[in-house]
Amino acid sequence: MTTAGEQQQKDLIRDRFTRTAEAFGAFSVTYRAQFADRLSEMMNARPDERAVDLACGPGTLALQFAKKVRWVYGVDLTPAMLLRARGTAASEGLANLGFTLGDALRLPIADGALDLAVTSYSLHHMPDAAGVIREMARVVRRGGRVGIIDIFVPENPRTAELNNRIEIVRDPSHTHTLARSEFEGRVCDAGLRILAAEVHEIPRSFNHWMSVAGWKPGDAAYEQTRRLMEESMAEDGANFHPGYAEGDTAMPDGRRDILMVNTALFCAAEKN
Repeated sequence: MTTAGEQQQKDLIRDRFTRTAEAFGAFSVTYRAQFADRLSEMMNARPDERAVDLACGPGTLALQFAKKVRWVYGVDLTPAMLLRARGTAASEGLANLGFTLGDALRLPIADGALDLAVTSYSLHHMPDAAGVIREMARVVRRGGRVGIIDIFVPENPRTAELNNRIEIVRDPSHTHTLARSEFEGRVCDAGLRILAAEVHEIPRSFNHWMSVAGWKPGDAAYEQTRRLMEESMAEDGANFHPGYAEGDTAMPDGRRDILMVNTALFCAAEKN
């Protein structure tokens, strides 16, 4: 049964990603395709296998995995994201995938029915990240693999707290970013054995990072997030490694863009 808190979080996610479907979708499907390719290599995805992409959004992983496996199911809460994913699949001539409205915590898939379960940049939106990982483990067969890409925070509680505060101001559907120890602990607790884990430091433009979240300079959320990011610069207090862009990069109001880093963990694990 869905609790009131879980339903509120679902509604918040659906609202945020409906409003940013085009901007976020364009970025995610194009730029993050390389991440999907790397994850499929880490998981040793094979042409005879079937996969599910949980919280698939615009098809970030599903579209790329469809080129490598027999079939992919994409599951997401947001109809606008699924509409975009279906459109991209059709434009690319991909027929071996389907998209379904659903909840990553309650997949409409039988135990052990699939070979692969993947998700990207979703756990930090979930009210129960451990539950999502357990659900991924449930739907794959023994010897099947689970692949996850998500941001993570340092073990230092003060740094983690400021990082999460900045993320939540930028995107109210953000819940909590896990530290690496928490991340890997939840994977192992789900009955999975980690096969490979890689840390990727992904450079971002602050302005673009805010744009795909639906904000522009002058918006209250943009200005508050920028202020917090600037305040963190001196000691890199939130682990975004921020700094002002050099050269002819001034915004119309004379301010410079901020260059920053998203630190992500790519993890592949096998069901025992």
